[in-house]
Amino acid sequence: MCYHLINNIWYQRQNNPVIVTFNEKLTPVWDIPFPSVTICPETKSHMNIFNYTKVYHKVMALQNITEEEFYLWNGITQTCVTSIFSFDGEATVANSSDLIKAILTAAPTLDDTLASCYWKKYEQYCESIFESIVTNEGICFSFNSLKSEYYRPELYNVRKADFIGTTFDNVEDVNWDLENGYHHKADEDAFPYRVLGAGDMQSLVVTLADRKEDKEQICRNYVQGFKIAIHTPGDDIQLLTSNYINVPLDQSVSITIKPKIINSDDLRHYLPEKRQCYYQNEPYLRYFKVYTQANCELEWLTNATLLECGCVKFSMPRNSSHPVCGSELDYCVDFLTSFSRTLKFGQVKKVKSENVCKGDGECLNYCLPTCISIEYKAEIKHQVAISYSQVAETNVDIYSNFKYNYSNTRISQVKISFNDDHFNGLKRSELYSTTDLIANCGGLLGLFMGVSILSLVELVYFFTLRLWTNLKNNRKIQDDKSKGNALWARPIRHTKMLKAHQSKPNSSIRFRKQKSIKRY
Repeated sequence: MCYHLINNIWYQRQNNPVIVTFNEKLTPVWDIPFPSVTICPETKSHMNIFNYTKVYHKVMALQNITEEEFYLWNGITQTCVTSIFSFDGEATVANSSDLIKAILTAAPTLDDTLASCYWKKYEQYCESIFESIVTNEGICFSFNSLKSEYYRPELYNVRKADFIGTTFDNVEDVNWDLENGYHHKADEDAFPYRVLGAGDMQSLVVTLADRKEDKEQICRNYVQGFKIAIHTPGDDIQLLTSNYINVPLDQSVSITIKPKIINSDDLRHYLPEKRQCYYQNEPYLRYFKVYTQANCELEWLTNATLLECGCVKFSMPRNSSHPVCGSELDYCVDFLTSFSRTLKFGQVKKVKSENVCKGDGECLNYCLPTCISIEYKAEIKHQVAISYSQVAETNVDIYSNFKYNYSNTRISQVKISFNDDHFNGLKRSELYSTTDLIANCGGLLGLFMGVSILSLVELVYFFTLRLWTNLKNNRKIQDDKSKGNALWARPIRHTKMLKAHQSKPNSSIRFRKQKSIKRY
């Protein structure tokens, strides 16, 4: 029974060595950055620049379209939810710069979309805190993003080339790392930005605008408004297929954030498949300097798409030699994107960490989370309709810097803030440390066999020092016997007894009386 129970403890230590528990201390919100906020408008093109519905009907009717219409169609159609093509394996590829340029030409700009921005109750120029990025939704606008800091050179050069004429680099120095947190010298205004508490005074408030005349029937299936994704700084968010919030027009939405942070003890001596997480410097990603689960899954999907479709989507990470899929290959790309979700339920193969994202089928299962991770769970606290009559009574023209006026514009407002000043984080630690293992095994040994630490010392003593001493003495006795001067079976340690025997070698000291021994 003792052996069986100790074996159970050892099995748990070897196969399930890590446990996730609540952290002993509360974590303040100023120890972590404010999340990155990515805003994607549902409107993909201005109607006065490119009428997607009109061109769609022309294409369906097999009518001729102009060269400019084809140029814009090839780019905008990749951001729509509808597709009229099916994959036949022979479609052509496109030029990434042309696609992104076409999307940038027709899509609403940052000035068109962001009417006003308030950060910690202070009005900011939206261009100074937001930057344009490319996702599968087309052109989006991101706040508190670290994209240029986390790209490897081959991806960085491609991304920068796609945004010719725009600012791509992070303007401010990065003073934060996922594993080490903020630098000890970082102040309140360090980048990425952080807040000192919860509530309206420490929030991000953005007013979003959309023109009424840009209401479109085919591309987005009558859906208007904005998609807002809240994610960790450093994650290259390129796929807005889940974990986003829909903000409709004419609505004021208040979003609260509940962070979920997992810290880890030093578990590097365990294999990643044992601890079920990676440290940032362990698996190598081709396009990203820092490992995150989102970056790993995105890189795997890119490799799988390149392998199956022969090209990658314009928003995916790539180098200059990778061909970009045209609109005819949307079906193939969408199929791979949907199919990648089902791979997580397949049988997991043992793949080395350095081969985690080589596009070989099952390796998506090894896109494990980071050992130190931050997630932001967003919830809509309340949502109310905007009364345009009340807005007009304020006599404040918030669209004075727009190319269009208030009469043909619909607005939405989003306020994002933390829910509490402190939150309870989680901690990943050893289930049985070396001390716990010794204590548990020692308790079982003492309970079933009466074994203590001294018993173990005795076992070591009798099988080492005592055994060596006995062997040495036996060897000495054999030597004495060979010389003819040893008549007793065991060695005599008392010096006076030894001298008595040496003076009378034929006498037997063993049977002498105590008095005679003392006399000698």
